[in-house]
Amino acid sequence: MDPDDRRPEPIDEESSLSETLLTYGAPFFGTLLVAVGIAGGTLGGYAVVQSQLDLCGNPTIVVYSPGATDQLTAATRTDPLREFGIDELAPAERRAFEDALENPRDTGEVRGRFVHRQAFERGVLVTSGGTTRYVTISSVNPCLGVDPLLFPLGVVFVLLGALGILTPPLYRKLLEREERARGTNR
Repeated sequence: MDPDDRRPEPIDEESSLSETLLTYGAPFFGTLLVAVGIAGGTLGGYAVVQSQLDLCGNPTIVVYSPGATDQLTAATRTDPLREFGIDELAPAERRAFEDALENPRDTGEVRGRFVHRQAFERGVLVTSGGTTRYVTISSVNPCLGVDPLLFPLGVVFVLLGALGILTPPLYRKLLEREERARGTNR
């Protein structure tokens, strides 16, 4: 082998910059695309199935114990809360109230027509079996309002990101092939 063949090729600045971008820039950008793709795909996928799985749209009420009711309503003596008997509630409200009494967290979801929603937002007193309890809405679970197109876009971003992450090994394989091709042509 000729000693002149062993001399390294001169490094031009343009080649060095492109190699640096392929080695470090593409994987970094690919990682960002994967992260954005995962977030977008998750949100878009959830937006598609949330209403079918009944994961949103139903407010949750909380029913307080009689002792807590006395403490919570002490300040409302001048502006009394609206009172309902259990029979006055709509069927969905009654089911949620009864579920809350059986639930260890004292909560129940109103699944159906919520006739007295405005009153429950302020807080109401519900009498059942001679016991009066304070009841109010503890949370409202609105449906996520994102475009379902986020799911396929998220998948595309993850795939493009994976390609970016795999760019350095693919580039190295390409260089090895070129070196082998040069070696066989000589």
